[in-house]
Formats: sequence, structure tokens, C-alpha cells
Amino acid sequence: MSSLNNIFSNDITEFTQYKNKVLYEMATDNTGKIEYKMNEHGYRSKPLKSKHDMNILTLGCSWTMGVGVDNDKIWPSMIGKQFDNSIVFNYGMYGVSCSFISKLCYKILHSGIVPDLILVMWPGFSRRDYINKDGEYRKIGGFRMAHNDDVVWRNREEDLNFLELQNDYQDINEFWLSYKFLESLCNNFGIKVHHTIVGYYYEIFEKHYEYLKSFIDEDNFFIPKSVYKNDLKAVDGEHPSERWHKEFSDEFFRTISNKKK
Repeated sequence: MSSLNNIFSNDITEFTQYKNKVLYEMATDNTGKIEYKMNEHGYRSKPLKSKHDMNILTLGCSWTMGVGVDNDKIWPSMIGKQFDNSIVFNYGMYGVSCSFISKLCYKILHSGIVPDLILVMWPGFSRRDYINKDGEYRKIGGFRMAHNDDVVWRNREEDLNFLELQNDYQDINEFWLSYKFLESLCNNFGIKVHHTIVGYYYEIFEKHYEYLKSFIDEDNFFIPKSVYKNDLKAVDGEHPSERWHKEFSDEFFRTISNKKK
């Protein structure tokens, strides 16, 4: 588990239990059918010290990590294959919040690793991570859980005071902070970034787009029209399938390529 020293420092390794491990169970996937080869920081990625002509960093939650799908068939791997001589550092992690993603981006860039391109798949805006009075790092799913049997988000009574601060508009505010922080980071380091959002989070994004469009940059925000729905056909029955990853990576790459023209 994360320690306070890891959380409050610039150390990228927050999930020490996954560091340099090869695992066959991850989050909702306990089938034993999928290999999760984790790197020196505990992410399902090649070592961060590797380098190619095109260095791509992907950030997100379980849809980016690719829970329930072989690593070479998930969208970060597949989109990387469409760039010449590229390498993808996939720092997606199941169950993370928007603020976690922006914090992780800060840690990676300030470690001296500066990719050429960052692709961010934002998770649900209602997710939060916080430190309780005993110094325990907690993740809570907000007032909008995916389903009642969710193995990642187990909101309990002790979280209620925190949850009372949440509503759709507060969630948009939380996203504003994370999005603007990450955008400023990338701008300061001269890194091109593209954003997207999928799953049931997309429906919230679409519902409140009249507010979101006032601060997101539509030139680098891929808003999928036909490839955002979860087909639930990964091996765990909870996440999108290999087919979804292929269709999404093709459309995302096509959008990125069109923006260059």
C-alpha cells in the first residue's frame, strides 16, 4: 500500500505492492488468464528509463491499465504501434481519481522524464483520494458508484462527511483543478497532450458539457461519439474488450492525426 512518504514526496512509486511483479490477478480480474507485468514503479508499463524516437505517456484508470485484456491488445499499446519507432509508458492504474492523475504527471515530469506526447483518459469526476486522521490513504467513489458490488470503491460510514461535499458541480470543479494543473504542466515542459473520456463518465461529461466547454481545449480533447460505451467483454466481465480497445485506439489516433493537419 502507499506510504505517506511516497504520497508526499516526488517518488513515483506509490503502489509498492506491485513493484517489479508479474501478477495474474488485478482489481476485478481474478480469472488468472491475463498477465500483468508491472515495472519499477508498480505500473503495467515498460521501464520508464527506456527511450525511443517517440516517447508516449498514457495516464488514466483501469480502462487505460487494460484490466481484463492482454497488454498488447489495450489501447495504449495499440495506439503506440501507429507511431513510428515509439515506446509507450502506460501509467494507468485502476480506481484512481482525476487529482491522482495530475499529481502523478507532476511526479513523472519532475523526475526528469519528459515524453514527447501525453494521452490522458480521465476517470469519473466524483472520485476522490484523501488521507484520514490516522494517515491512511483512502480512495472513495463519490456519490455515483459504478455498481453496488464494486470491489474497488467501498464507501463506508467514515467517508460520509467527505462525501457530503460532493455534487455534480463540485465534481466539475474538481476536474477543472486537475485538468488545468496538468495542462499547465505540459505547457511548461513543452509537451503535446491529448485528452479523452469514456464509459459512464462520458455520460456525465456530456450532460454538463455546457459548463465543461468553457474551460477545456476542444482542439486537444477527443470526445468519442461511438466508441465510449463499455461492452463488458473483457475476461472479468466488467471492463471493455480487446475489440473495444482496437476501435477506440483507431479513432483516437485518427483524431490526433487530423489535429496535426
